Amino acid sequence: MKAVCMLAGVPVMQEMAETIVEAAHLLGADEVVSGDWLEGRTDEFSNLVLKLEKEGPNSFEIPQVIQDNLDAEVLIGAFCPFSAEMMDKMPNLKVICICRGGIENVDLDAATAHGIKVFNAAGRNANAVSDFTVGMMLACVRNIAQSNYNIRTANADAPLANADNTPDMEGKTVGLVGFGHIGSLVAKKLSGFDVKVVTYDPFISADALEGTGVALVEKDELFRTADIVSVHARLSEDTFHLIGEHELSLMKPTAYFVNTARAGLVDYDALYAALRDGRIAAAALDVFYEEPVPADSPWLELNNVVLTGHLGGVTADAQRKSPLIAARKVLSFKESGNVCLLMNPDVAK
Repeated sequence: MKAVCMLAGVPVMQEMAETIVEAAHLLGADEVVSGDWLEGRTDEFSNLVLKLEKEGPNSFEIPQVIQDNLDAEVLIGAFCPFSAEMMDKMPNLKVICICRGGIENVDLDAATAHGIKVFNAAGRNANAVSDFTVGMMLACVRNIAQSNYNIRTANADAPLANADNTPDMEGKTVGLVGFGHIGSLVAKKLSGFDVKVVTYDPFISADALEGTGVALVEKDELFRTADIVSVHARLSEDTFHLIGEHELSLMKPTAYFVNTARAGLVDYDALYAALRDGRIAAAALDVFYEEPVPADSPWLELNNVVLTGHLGGVTADAQRKSPLIAARKVLSFKESGNVCLLMNPDVAK
């Protein structure tokens, strides 16, 4: 069996280089080809990933390494675009392994039509993102990031945006928009802070939260009552701008907003206006419509926002284990036939 491992020659993906080949051998490949789908365009990585999420895989040309190996049976990669055109040209292709939680880089309908099974590495960076989210809350609420910036720019006495109302975490209400794997881990990690946690998630029931200490509420109630709102939903056509001017208008003027999920979940123009006008206290943002944030971005003019460069899921541990998580799902499917392991279960019919 021949497998092609699609790497990305950027430092943030280097930890995956060894285990992605290990994953191919785990699947039984006796011939493994590795290649960089970026083809030297490492400086474009962030923008290409954003393009993938917005426009999908069919807006990309087939990477050369795949064109050179159209007889492969397995493709493994994290962000490489897997298009319908590619699948049309690969008659032997049986499995695509995505080494990340999202599948925006795969034409799932085309894969199903071709009988190609698609697996992902759901949960591979859930610990990393949930850790980071709690860190972002503290960095924002307690001015850790702002104070560090002030000191480094020889402006240690600069006023902090929330200087008149810097809160403790204890006794506050944290609202989680989305209670999947990451949201549930955030709630668990916040339990030691003696906060009240509520969540809005139309896909779960109150019974599912029994024993977690988390209350299920409607979206408007969450935004009205939460002292910190943190976003953990999956981006789709249905959740685009899930949070807009209406939701932000419900927030307390002392409330904080955290987004470590996807920029498209939030109307950032409305969020910017709320922060600029002081209608909410501050925000901590790890994701943006344009990444990296350009030097002339209006976000840089605000002193009540913590900005990071899409780092939430980026740890060496998460990168290393991602290909193996996806490969083990393939093996588990072969053993059990459990279609829940597939991202396109209709292909098994």
